[in-house]
Amino acid sequence: MRFYVPEWDDNVDAHYDFEHDEHSELGKDERELQYIWDIFDYETTPIDGVLISREQVEESVTKFDRLTSHGVYGEQSGLEVPDWLPTISDCGAWGYKSLPFPPYGNDEMLAFYEDLDVTVGVTIDHLVLGSGHETRLYLDKRAFADSPISQNDLPEELTEEVDVMVDEWPTEWPEYVADYDSTIFDVSSVDPFEREDFEGDPVDVLERLRDDPRAVYREDDTEFRYQLTLDNAEEMKQLYDDNDYSFRLMVAIQGWDPMSYARAADKVLDLEYQYVGIGGVAGSNASRIRDIVTGVGNAVKEHERARKTRVDTHVFGFAKTDAFDAIGRTGMSSFDSASMLRSAWTGGDNYHLDSDRRYDALRVRFGSNRDPLEKRIQTALRGQELLHSLRAFDDGESISQAIRNWAGEAERALDELAPYLKEHRHDEEYDRRLLRDVEGHFRDHYEHGRELRASFSRPFRKKVIKLLRDDDPESPIDFEEYQTLIETGRDHFEGTFPRMADTIEQREEYSGNVATYDQIWLLVEDYASWIGDEDLLEEYEALLREEPWDECGCRICEKHGIEVAIFRANNRNRRRGFHNTKRFYDQFREALPKTLVATPATDPLTKHSTVEGYLLTEQTDFWSDTHDLPVAEIGTISDAGVHEWWSEPPTSVSDDADEVAPSVGEFCTRYQHAFLYDPDGTITDDVVESIERRNCAVELYESSEELRTAVLDRLGYDSQFLPEFMVQKGLMEF
Repeated sequence: MRFYVPEWDDNVDAHYDFEHDEHSELGKDERELQYIWDIFDYETTPIDGVLISREQVEESVTKFDRLTSHGVYGEQSGLEVPDWLPTISDCGAWGYKSLPFPPYGNDEMLAFYEDLDVTVGVTIDHLVLGSGHETRLYLDKRAFADSPISQNDLPEELTEEVDVMVDEWPTEWPEYVADYDSTIFDVSSVDPFEREDFEGDPVDVLERLRDDPRAVYREDDTEFRYQLTLDNAEEMKQLYDDNDYSFRLMVAIQGWDPMSYARAADKVLDLEYQYVGIGGVAGSNASRIRDIVTGVGNAVKEHERARKTRVDTHVFGFAKTDAFDAIGRTGMSSFDSASMLRSAWTGGDNYHLDSDRRYDALRVRFGSNRDPLEKRIQTALRGQELLHSLRAFDDGESISQAIRNWAGEAERALDELAPYLKEHRHDEEYDRRLLRDVEGHFRDHYEHGRELRASFSRPFRKKVIKLLRDDDPESPIDFEEYQTLIETGRDHFEGTFPRMADTIEQREEYSGNVATYDQIWLLVEDYASWIGDEDLLEEYEALLREEPWDECGCRICEKHGIEVAIFRANNRNRRRGFHNTKRFYDQFREALPKTLVATPATDPLTKHSTVEGYLLTEQTDFWSDTHDLPVAEIGTISDAGVHEWWSEPPTSVSDDADEVAPSVGEFCTRYQHAFLYDPDGTITDDVVESIERRNCAVELYESSEELRTAVLDRLGYDSQFLPEFMVQKGLMEF
């Protein structure tokens, strides 16, 4: 089973300066950006693939052009997804849920997937909305632009009668829209709404809007979205089969209850889809997910066993550790979620060790853009004092000395600024139009340029930069302007900082120890009270007493230590999100071990169009006993590596152990168990040893029935592993 993470520009500055809270380069395009697959290596990367939605690709013209020109694996793509990570791309149905139709056509989406060079493309679905209304009125937001009324002025009688969805419609709809609603098709501009458009009884209003190019009204929008998703599935399958696309096609299904999902699964399986994606469950509770995947899983297993085939199933937006058993038993093949990544900055309990042990990262805040300069300076100074103290606490060093060392650096940054400015303020490098160019030179040329920003705030340094840029040697600025700014920083620093070094030092001398909880707690409690976070002190106490970052062995915590447990802007927060993802992935692997079930390939493999065809006809015993196994990935092995059941065969195969061993061993690096069917004894000790060196346990079987039993035993499943589908047909409301 594979876990995919959605791609939402989740990257960090590879060389971020944590000590000074400064990016490595001022321009984002100049930084070395790292994604989660760049930070971890092949063996430890805590994802099995990447989900790339068109909605995110279209976030900017530059990103769209880059990805469609170079593909997601290309060096110039900006993503540079490693070639061993599979990718899924979908249309991003959540992004257009308020539109009456998906804004893409089927041909268009297939071409888009081909341009992206993804592993899997997904059919166009339309999210089935659970608003409580079957009736729905869509209104074009553009018609409110110059209107005497706003969408908030819509009469309550209307909004109570129907679910009203307002969004900006495309200037050009796909051609298929004309078949459903010709009144809105090919309408590039619209007239503003007038008050009288919405006056009167809701029935009259809806009748008036029925043929209005600014509105779409449906009496059963739930059924329409459901059926449109299925219609797209049918058309895209035909288009896909008629063309030679390089990606695998997944069908997306929607529904509103387990039975509707199961019915949809039956329909798309009849179209001979071999990869089914369950949409519309993001944010659902574990109970609902269990019911839905059970319904779909039963439909899939019935189809697999009747036709001796295999079907992969994906759950979109799934992230429930307490539903792992359900998705395992029901035969789900993959799922995706960004929730554990985003949880790092979207609320409390944002540093995870597992689903039970979660902590609040300690908030060390930047000042608000609305704050005056004086407040920004105070916030920066207080923050730096605490950050240096936290690092000393983490390193087991004297906190009082860390505070004094920092205060000395901050003081030098102020003391040496005036002499530097007098000597260099008219340097040629400061005669630049762009503020960034001036700032870049000052930051690197003035010895304390980074410290100035860290300790006295970004606005403070910005003011220095602006003065430098405006300081014309032909008409110089009165140096008093520089001096006044420097004195502003000095007023808030001198006589106040270092604030608590003496108190901490007394505690160090009294206890004979440094970097204790009692010492750091003085600073944390003082800072939280000053900044207004007193309500988080109980959570901070647990964090600092238990120091979970020392317990975690992930690359991020090992490298950055306590920085990962500090809530402070992207480069800490997103790294913490990567850490959370790693901890989630560890739980996933424990609950559903990465399992390979395979058999050696023979020469006839090259004569088949798919590996499945080969297994079905040439390895009948193996396929009969393994094709419906849950969790495991099924395939063949050869000198070219592992060939999954759905893939195209290689052009040649060899069972030479010197060639098979390294390629299969490398593949199994990310697996925990390899169950190999080898009735003829062709798998050599070298192959087994190569796999086992990657910490992947190997079991060889001459009997496919025994292999099947062993896989189910390892998962803790009995022979009737599929959960019973409790909902009986005919008892569900439609």
